[in-house]
Amino acid sequence: MFANPLARNLKSMAAPAKLIKRGKADITIRKTTGQTMVGRGTYGRQSWNGQTATVFGCSGFLGRYVVARLARQGTKVIIPYRGLYEYVRHLRPTGDLGMVVPMEFDVRNPKQIEECVRYSDVVINLIGRNYETKNFSFDQVHVEGAQRIAEISREAGVSRLIHVSNIGARTNAHSDVLVSKAFGEQRVRESFPGANIVRSATMYGYEDELLNNIGMYKHFYMTVNGAQQKLRPVCVSDVAHAIDIIRDNEDTVGQTFELFNPKEYSRKDIIELVQFLLHEKVWQVNVPTNLLRLAAKVADMMPFHYTSHHEVDLMSVNEVPTVNDPAIQTFADLGVEPHTLELAALQYIRHYRPPQHEEENMEPKGYKAFRKLSVPINNKDIVA
Repeated sequence: MFANPLARNLKSMAAPAKLIKRGKADITIRKTTGQTMVGRGTYGRQSWNGQTATVFGCSGFLGRYVVARLARQGTKVIIPYRGLYEYVRHLRPTGDLGMVVPMEFDVRNPKQIEECVRYSDVVINLIGRNYETKNFSFDQVHVEGAQRIAEISREAGVSRLIHVSNIGARTNAHSDVLVSKAFGEQRVRESFPGANIVRSATMYGYEDELLNNIGMYKHFYMTVNGAQQKLRPVCVSDVAHAIDIIRDNEDTVGQTFELFNPKEYSRKDIIELVQFLLHEKVWQVNVPTNLLRLAAKVADMMPFHYTSHHEVDLMSVNEVPTVNDPAIQTFADLGVEPHTLELAALQYIRHYRPPQHEEENMEPKGYKAFRKLSVPINNKDIVA
């Protein structure tokens, strides 16, 4: 057994080399600019695929999913942040050492924005909010900020800009949030002609403000207009997946995408779904819109954010996708099949179940009994 130790050692040293394989070509060329990107190492987080992306709004709900997808593929990700470093440090482990780089910035400071995009060939702007503060108005964030990022990105030679907006963004919308986002889209188009606009419907996931709010406030959940608002909720991971495809596909340059659930729900439908999944009644309290808006205006003056009258306005706006416009692309054009809300919701709100039901699985026959479900049951999609 000790006859040839040298041969045995050489064999063991050579074995790992057989596992090293390339998952992607070393050299990639962007069609739009002719820029050459040279990858290093194996494909994945322990490598660099030659691309550098800056993700503004990385600390938000959607941002952490976008950063994780990019970093996992070996993209170097710049994550600009405002305020405390603790807001973004949880994003660093999503990529290899040195591949996720935090940089402090202020959207009102052009020099800091320039530093954040200087070495990037892709910029993704996810910055947005549903309430104003003493430091930032909607115009400063959704319009002026978006325009500033687009202009500086173009001047810095950035190849791709993806600007995320809202599916209800209209200049005549019943919400200041959506009006400002519509004007922001226009400014981005003017400042960066090849930019992609991504309009997402309400997103749900582990940190959402849809399913989790219903579960959290199930004993006193306030609604307006009898919870008849029409929604097209989409899983946040599906939106991040779509953005990643847009970033990687040169043929999508300049296109507009609306990402929404093929099925329409009322807010009441979603409340009933949460009741069904939690095995517990959600006590819906319908409040006159003007009264709740007045109460929210009082809350606006508080030093902390609980709610805003702008968020009350959003509760009355239906999510209506653009129809009969060939210029608007959807999930189908990207080859993404969005998750079904009824089949995916349980994993995000299971922790709100009463203790006696917490470990119960959702059986297929239970889904069939739920009258809102209009898709075939696939056992592999059932979340235990």
